[in-house]
Amino acid sequence: MSYTAQDIVTMAQRLLIDIDDDAYEPDMLSYFNEWQRRFATETHCCLDEQQVAVSSNLVSFATIAALITGADELLHVFRVRYDSGSQYSFFPKAKITDLKNLPASTVTAPTRFWLFGKKLIFDLHPSATISFNATISASYTPDDLTDLSEETLIPAQWAQAGVKYLEYCARIADRDAGLANGAFAEYEAMRFAAATFYKGQMEL
Repeated sequence: MSYTAQDIVTMAQRLLIDIDDDAYEPDMLSYFNEWQRRFATETHCCLDEQQVAVSSNLVSFATIAALITGADELLHVFRVRYDSGSQYSFFPKAKITDLKNLPASTVTAPTRFWLFGKKLIFDLHPSATISFNATISASYTPDDLTDLSEETLIPAQWAQAGVKYLEYCARIADRDAGLANGAFAEYEAMRFAAATFYKGQMEL
């Protein structure tokens, strides 16, 4: 099941008793996009896997994000698989403090990767002639929607977090701190549950 932005807005409007007059309607798309970006960033709930043709010792996050339909920005790479002929093996992720010297430029098969400055970097010499495929698993933030009729890429089980965030934004606009704080507390509980769930999946 998937939700459009309008589905989530309508659920929020019911809580706001706003079905008939649409008093909050002009701002709802902006609130919705704010929620998408924030929730995806804080929970890593938007996940994808893409095969990338690797031709140098580094791959930018922007290159990977461009392959994902609906992705705005890559957040984190958590798994990389070497795909070459019949060989499919997962690379260990190295810490910056655990790096070793790079091999000679004649070596073209990496043994590990690390992340630095929105780049995925393989342990290969920068001047090596490199050509292999890697399947990269990553989290990302979705593009902003331009119309309420569009579907969100946030998984459906977290739709109620969107409802509560939109309620929170509307209450803040009304300067009703009590109701706003209540809605945000409910949102935070769902955000924490989602972050815990995806952190376990990605071993962040």
